[in-house]
Amino acid sequence: MRNNRIPVLQDGENVNKLERDKTRAKPATRLKFPQVSANLQTRWCSSALKIDVGRRALNNQARFHHKKVLFITGERREESANRAKYNQLEKHTSDCRDGRYGRHVDAWRPVLSWTEEQVWAIFERNNVISPVPYRLGWGRSSCMKCIFNDATIWATINKYFPGELDALNDYELSFGTTISRNKKSIMEIAQFGVPMEIDDLEALQQVTKREYDLPVFLEPGAAWIRPAGAFIKSSCGPS
Repeated sequence: MRNNRIPVLQDGENVNKLERDKTRAKPATRLKFPQVSANLQTRWCSSALKIDVGRRALNNQARFHHKKVLFITGERREESANRAKYNQLEKHTSDCRDGRYGRHVDAWRPVLSWTEEQVWAIFERNNVISPVPYRLGWGRSSCMKCIFNDATIWATINKYFPGELDALNDYELSFGTTISRNKKSIMEIAQFGVPMEIDDLEALQQVTKREYDLPVFLEPGAAWIRPAGAFIKSSCGPS
């Protein structure tokens, strides 16, 4: 959250800071945590930290000039009313195929019409181990401290990762604004929830690591196990 600073550019390949044209960028202050909303200016984590990252990567790299690029994402219509209206194939927002740079970019959503049953079926068929959030009991693979978390998720984080909510609680107090639209702090919401019991200790340990070191595929002959979070509707992401 920017505090009287100019934006920092990142080299997407090497995660290095890039020099910014300071004559065009002015110091600015954001200092407000994203809040639950369908408006991406209010819920700016989705726009600034996900959508805009891909758009800027495509718009600002010469290697995409006069090339054809297919931008693949995994949204499904079942996930929300907004996603139900998405097109499966369309021009990406960074497309300029008829412009000076001839950047031809299509957006493709190959699993848009899939059900959740179909998703888990292809995991099982190909012996792919379920992602860690689902193994822990989360109902979707979202940020750990997603602003859409419900009381169950906040309570679970508080139980297994004590102290993790302190910084968010401090932000809410500092800004005088809660993440939730009902004006309850995340600490208050967590108190209403009953934490889940996490039995998958391997997945739980992975959460504390910066590097992912678990296998992706099952060992030959091992049985595929449906994760605890499969078909769970507990809120831990946008609805």
